[in-house]
Amino acid sequence: MIKEITFLATVINCYTENDVLIIGIGNDRVLPNQYLIISKLDEDEIGEYIGIQTYLSDIEVANAIDSLVLKFNYLIINIKRNKEKEVGVRKIIIKFKDIDPVLLVKYINDIFFSSSVTMKIDL
Repeated sequence: MIKEITFLATVINCYTENDVLIIGIGNDRVLPNQYLIISKLDEDEIGEYIGIQTYLSDIEVANAIDSLVLKFNYLIINIKRNKEKEVGVRKIIIKFKDIDPVLLVKYINDIFFSSSVTMKIDL
């Protein structure tokens, strides 16, 4: 298992598809070889579901994010210890520049509001 990955994001997409909130971050618009996808499905019969998938894992892993920090030019995501093996990494650092963070902040708040994830947004 890798302790930490860092990559430069050139694309950040935030959207809703079939009532699923999605944040997609990658290093290329068409064929990213480094990426992160966070999604939230909130339905009565299954309860809150926040998933994460990276280029290191073949599947989305639920309830794996322990904390996140968003600053003006980077995002840090810490993975829960009991989920590190499934996700394939302990800490994810995504750097970006020249990206308007307004939509990213909105989606982070919408996805993680009232969850157990510790958030710090400092823009």
